[in-house]
Amino acid sequence: MKFLLDFFPIALFFIVYKTMGLYAAIYAMIGATALQMLITRLQTGKFEKTHIITFGLLVVFGGITLAVKDPAFIMWKVSVLYVVFALALIMSMWIGEKTLLQRMLGKEMELPSKVWHQLTWFWGLGFSGIALVNAYYVDAALGARENLFTNGTTLDSKIELTELNCSTTTVEQLCLAAQQSEEAWVNFKLFGTMGLTFVLIIITVIFISKYIKEK
Repeated sequence: MKFLLDFFPIALFFIVYKTMGLYAAIYAMIGATALQMLITRLQTGKFEKTHIITFGLLVVFGGITLAVKDPAFIMWKVSVLYVVFALALIMSMWIGEKTLLQRMLGKEMELPSKVWHQLTWFWGLGFSGIALVNAYYVDAALGARENLFTNGTTLDSKIELTELNCSTTTVEQLCLAAQQSEEAWVNFKLFGTMGLTFVLIIITVIFISKYIKEK
């Protein structure tokens, strides 16, 4: 249930993007993340730090994107967020007596200290990997967008790509490439991040299963 709640804002972003465009999707995601924080607060009696960090970065990067009408900021926000999570995990091994993962999950399972450190490295590197894959899609999307507006000089660079009818432009192929690359990033934002996170969870469950005794 928590897994679904964590990915609810991203799923809503995906749906709104497909129907109303990028800028509307950003507003929807900010609202959904605020709702996510409220639900968690009602369920647990406190706000989760990961939700606060996510919301803060979303407001900053999403706000800049909406203000200057440049999707680069919201696109890079994904990589920044996962790098922040990765650094927080890895640095926690040298701060305090317990790693961040052990502090979060230690009440639910007992594992040797060595295993907590191994899991921390695994998730830290896993999050870094997700950040790198996102960077690949962002670079492709922004490169295609730049090619479109550099060559299609009559087009307003602040227009949403989803609003363009490429067949009516003089640079149809560049327009289609820009639309497809932005859509590929949006698809990765939902299916890629969720899928890769699910893979990390499965590997983690398999790895720790031998340390957990049945009661």
